[in-house]
Amino acid sequence: MAALKANAADWADRIRRLQADLKLSQAGLAERLGVSPPTVSRWIKGWHEPTAESYIALGNLAQPPDGIYFWERAGLDSALLDASFHRAISSLRVSLREFKLVAGRKISGVLAGKGNAAAVAIPELNVTAYGDRVPPRENVSMSEVRVLGILLAPLAWCPDPENMIAIHLHGDSMQPVIPPGSILFVDTASKNREQLHQRIAVVSHRDLGFKVARFQRIAGTEILVSANHKYPPIDVSNASKWKIFGQVLWWVSRDAAADA
Repeated sequence: MAALKANAADWADRIRRLQADLKLSQAGLAERLGVSPPTVSRWIKGWHEPTAESYIALGNLAQPPDGIYFWERAGLDSALLDASFHRAISSLRVSLREFKLVAGRKISGVLAGKGNAAAVAIPELNVTAYGDRVPPRENVSMSEVRVLGILLAPLAWCPDPENMIAIHLHGDSMQPVIPPGSILFVDTASKNREQLHQRIAVVSHRDLGFKVARFQRIAGTEILVSANHKYPPIDVSNASKWKIFGQVLWWVSRDAAADA
């Protein structure tokens, strides 16, 4: 409940910030959005959350990253959001020539496949996936994603090289299959729900964060099933609330004994 209240404070704060940025009164913002001034007042106080339609209108008025945040809360599965995200990743890859490997060879040479060493540069994001129902403290909106570093993987491991990202797994929900603290490599081009049956997937919810588990379709219902059976399945059938983020292709983890 505390986490949900924190989320309410977040969207209320962003609406207040938008009002200040636009230099509008509550009545002026209400007029721009096509709602009543009391409605805006209730939003700003965190009493009532905007409807999906109002969130889209707020997103149209706001600048990134708040605009993307409002569209996400509307449940918008927009090509604009995907394009914005992939533009950022593409821009990152262009800048990889500034990175160097430990051996002193430039990454750009490896990416080009010189010497049969073709590899894919995969951005490691500040995104943490959970398997339980508890909203994580660091529930990162896609509008706030940052790149923590760059990881390399063989080209043969990446069916969609331009759509590969790396995120983190928290907790023991996927034991014994995936150890806690692992880094998950996700193909964000793999979003087809029918094709993801029985595959490990990352699914996002605007309040509950990123969830990772095995995606299953049973009698018209879509659920996430954790490998650790102490965690109950999560119904993710509502596609307007639960967005497929991508398929987990592989993961890496440290030997726990090495840290002991």
